[in-house]
Amino acid sequence: MRKHEIIIIGSGAGGATLARELSRKGRDVLIVEAGEDQFPLPLTIAKSREDIGIFEVFGAGGATVLCNGNGVRALERDLEGMGVKLDGEYRELEAELPIAPIAESLLMERGSLRLEEILRPSEYRMARMPKFIDPAKCVGCGMCSVGCPHGAKWDARVFLRGAVSHGADIVYNTRVEKVRIVNGLAVGVDAMGPTGMVQMDADTVVLAAGGLKTPVILQKSGFDNAGRKLFVDLCEIWSGVTPEIDISDEPPMQLVYMNMAQSRRISLCTVFSKNKERLRYYTGSKADRYLNNNWMGILVKIGDTNEGGVMADGTIFKAVTPEDRKKLDEGGAVAREILRLAGAKEDSIVKFSQPYGGHNGATAAIGDVVDTDLRTEVRNLFVCDASVLPVAPGLPPVLTVMALAKRLAKTLA
Repeated sequence: MRKHEIIIIGSGAGGATLARELSRKGRDVLIVEAGEDQFPLPLTIAKSREDIGIFEVFGAGGATVLCNGNGVRALERDLEGMGVKLDGEYRELEAELPIAPIAESLLMERGSLRLEEILRPSEYRMARMPKFIDPAKCVGCGMCSVGCPHGAKWDARVFLRGAVSHGADIVYNTRVEKVRIVNGLAVGVDAMGPTGMVQMDADTVVLAAGGLKTPVILQKSGFDNAGRKLFVDLCEIWSGVTPEIDISDEPPMQLVYMNMAQSRRISLCTVFSKNKERLRYYTGSKADRYLNNNWMGILVKIGDTNEGGVMADGTIFKAVTPEDRKKLDEGGAVAREILRLAGAKEDSIVKFSQPYGGHNGATAAIGDVVDTDLRTEVRNLFVCDASVLPVAPGLPPVLTVMALAKRLAKTLA
């Protein structure tokens, strides 16, 4: 394979955004993706040694294909305090993409609109979630988290197509093992492709393989300080039977409560599942009551402590700390109160899930592995994914990762 100017490892929010920005500026870009170019992408759930499930997605567009299309600014103050100002990049993305509070046309009178009305005079007023969704294409099928079949939800494949149209190359089913470093300079990568090991040469290498895979590549490349501070934005779901409220025909994560997002890194949002088997599993003896009535869920997401890690062999260690448990319980108390206000009787309220990880990062954090320009100690080696985020946001990080990619593109171009 010929030498490229820039190799980007990963095609998710960071990699695809960076590839499009650089290729539009005339840079010679190769994107290397471990997964396939298929739709929908398969969801993988990695497990920590302590049995915490952590969502992963591989393939064209990465996790953006299976996320719920939430476009919020996360860690804006924290990053600005470190000297990483992203307001300009945020505004560029918000002007370019279909980011807006979920359209009223997608909400039902008997659903979220009614819930908004009920909560408006309370201290638990919820706002409409900013979404990457075109309301003209959305049919409210609730399939956001398995891949939008109608093209209503934006995902990073749009930027990948843009990068290719400007001359970028992409290879799939190719897993990067390590970065080749000569005299302190990144000169390319070694990867396992469909036909075996292959060397790819470049003047600049950018790792955007995600919070669990980027630190593995870094450690295999000689970075002993990578993988040490894993967060996963721990989540739990509370649910209750709500006879007067039905959100089943709306896009998921319609409304969000962010009053504790800055102070405590706790956020809550509405959720629903149409999977009857999953519903039976989680509600147990109350399954018939759920299956035969309206119900709604409240997802509690916290910014967890950075006390997990990823080892060079891919082993993950992540547990729920006492501080994490306190935050989950604090958010759970608010979730239960929202459900009660929505009409759920106490005996119908259940916790759907044990804690799981919705996002992962900090394994190559700014200030530890990269500087504020996302540059490592190795010349011409950068990182651009959620692994650079210094702390858990407790909010969807997609827009923040994209803003960081736009900022890095300006540096590299």
